[in-house]
Amino acid sequence: MSQICSFEDCERDVFQDRQECVLHCEKKDYSTDWFNIKILANFYDELIEYIANFIFHPLWGSSQDLNIDSIDSLKRYLKDEFSIDDVISDLPLTVAFNGIFFPCRDDRDRFDYFKILKKLESIHFGFCKFSLSWIDLPEVKFFYQDCEFNTYWYISKSKLLGNMNNVLYQNCIFNGAVSTHFEADEERVLEISLFNDCTFRKSLVLSSLAITKPLFKNTENIVVEIPELQIRRCNIENEFLLSDLKTNLLHIEKSKFLSKVEIQKCDIAEAKFIDSDFKSSFDAYGTSFGNFFAATTIFSDFAGFERCEFGKASDENGVAQFEYVTFLSFANIRNTIFHQGLNLEDTNLKEAPNFLNIQLLSDNTNRETYRIIKHSFDKIGNHIEANRFYAKEMDKYQQSLKDKPISQEKIIFWLNKYSSNFGQSYLLPIFWIAVFTGIYYLIIQGYESEILYSSYLPWNEKINFFATKLNDVASNVIPFKNLMKESKGYEFITLIFYVVLASLIWQTIVALKRYTQR
Repeated sequence: MSQICSFEDCERDVFQDRQECVLHCEKKDYSTDWFNIKILANFYDELIEYIANFIFHPLWGSSQDLNIDSIDSLKRYLKDEFSIDDVISDLPLTVAFNGIFFPCRDDRDRFDYFKILKKLESIHFGFCKFSLSWIDLPEVKFFYQDCEFNTYWYISKSKLLGNMNNVLYQNCIFNGAVSTHFEADEERVLEISLFNDCTFRKSLVLSSLAITKPLFKNTENIVVEIPELQIRRCNIENEFLLSDLKTNLLHIEKSKFLSKVEIQKCDIAEAKFIDSDFKSSFDAYGTSFGNFFAATTIFSDFAGFERCEFGKASDENGVAQFEYVTFLSFANIRNTIFHQGLNLEDTNLKEAPNFLNIQLLSDNTNRETYRIIKHSFDKIGNHIEANRFYAKEMDKYQQSLKDKPISQEKIIFWLNKYSSNFGQSYLLPIFWIAVFTGIYYLIIQGYESEILYSSYLPWNEKINFFATKLNDVASNVIPFKNLMKESKGYEFITLIFYVVLASLIWQTIVALKRYTQR
């Protein structure tokens, strides 16, 4: 078995029965490592050796800029054996850690390696791993590149070591939940960008922060997976750009976005926007939402939901809800599909949104929402689409009358629906014209061949009496009086069919006009 660390380009001896040295070998939680106290103490000593050798390295070290007579003097300084702050306080002390596995620590330990790190001005963590939950050294500049965090991780107030993307975490993997941690007396302001193409295994929660830089600077068309993203009580002053996101939950609550927000081409199983304010443009172009709920939220500028899908994988209760949402500017909902319906009943609209080619694929949309959509098409002169949603509005109203007692209104709506679908179908009244014409023909043929009289012989006298009276009345109805001359003996039946057929012809004309008018 080799006695040299298996990590690339590392020539240190392996630690105990591991395959790596004490710097690169795996660390557990603090209680586990503390019982193997040598690992923490040896890590402390070897970290000092690593830093000293890095600074005095002839290629990338900075020893030539420091007035330190030897590497041993630097080691003694890092161990707090003497102070040379007056010598190096104004000079950069920068270290790049490569592949080091940092253990949990306790500030009460003699071998707490934070005592070393805080003496550095800048630290570049490359391909490092961490068993601890945060590094709270606000005076040190940091950059984490291709690092892995094995437990939950707290984002604390940090300075940024300049890098190509100017982010704190680049291509990092977070295996535990990620959230923010600030001391009670600290100003809760985050003045650096955080993430570039990072991977999150669990939730990311940002709360009670003022954020002055873009949170995400991801590479275009790279899918970022965050199981849960929660932003609570935050003021985000710069752009919030998070396209190509895949998440189970996007929860934004009591937050204010002062610059533009883009969540384009995302796959969001559940989205909640609660009591928040989007001061600039909001664009969710091409995003797929499962369950969507927005309440008491204000979109002050352009709000785009073009080519989105809502409720695709949700159940029948997954109606896209906009409760007391205010749109102070134009909203674009063009070419959008609502699989489980849409609710705009309590929405405040300053301008009519664009609903062109919208698809509502379920019956869960309420009447007021249909009215709002109809009104938006009427306002721009698209009367054909307006008529289509007028029919849906009337159909919803007719459904609301089902549980009410029989009334004139209920009968009229029922007849209007089944005769022409509220003026949307010209084929339906033509069909009924053919049906009633056929019935009228059969009745007249039965009358002329005396089939009716021969079928009910005992009642012929009474039928003849009432038929005569009804025919006399019908023959004197002024608009139809001249038409009754050829209907001797069946004026009343003819009158009924004239009225029915005239109504159906009118419904046909109305329906045709709705498809052909300018």
